[in-house]
Amino acid sequence: MKSSFLIKLFLFFIISAIVMGAAAYFLGDFRFSPPQSSTATGADSVEPKYKAVIIDAGHGGEDGGASSAAGLVEKDVNLEISKILCDMLRANGINVIMTREDDRLLYDRNVDYQGRKKKLDLAARLTIADTTPDAIFISIHMNSYTHPKYSGLQVWYSPNDPNSSALAGLIQSNNKSMLQLENTRKTKVATSSIFLLENATCPAVLVECGFLSNPTEAALFETDEYKQRVAFVIFCSLVEFLHG
Repeated sequence: MKSSFLIKLFLFFIISAIVMGAAAYFLGDFRFSPPQSSTATGADSVEPKYKAVIIDAGHGGEDGGASSAAGLVEKDVNLEISKILCDMLRANGINVIMTREDDRLLYDRNVDYQGRKKKLDLAARLTIADTTPDAIFISIHMNSYTHPKYSGLQVWYSPNDPNSSALAGLIQSNNKSMLQLENTRKTKVATSSIFLLENATCPAVLVECGFLSNPTEAALFETDEYKQRVAFVIFCSLVEFLHG
């Protein structure tokens, strides 16, 4: 079954990372890095295009985001998927920066934040993207709509860097082939309603992983297995993008 295949593939990556680490340790160089090209042969470098992946778990703290009829809260799902994705990337030697690793908004508690918490939070996330050199930015969210029939992952991308569209396309297509075979959604360019993508200058995407307003899909996100599968789709897409 597909779930069994994905789990085995995920375990392969983790085991590979452990083996690589053990070998490097016994050779006296405990680092994860892709193989370097040979200057003697003139082979193309396999260095990744970017040096860091910024994972932005949307919402947090006082801002719960969307919620399901059963009480599943978006901010929690976002963080759980982000942490799983972070572990996968780090296990494979990719530098990861998390905008948040706990349940909070990122506004400065030392300033007058009354009535400005969300604005200050978004500004802080954007600052991380703007001040991290050679990075790509991926924001993890859940969707919601007034009608419960809608479902499926969809990716939005920043209009400011052409590589944003390419990354979004990889995630969307890999999701269709690996996880949601019936998903016909297309990537969309962000409008002014998505502050981070409108203002980010690095390659940036926002992944709406699914609809909490759809009872069937929301129930899937209550399981660890499904969150791992979604994270794995994004992980594969990021690795392909970085080394493609």
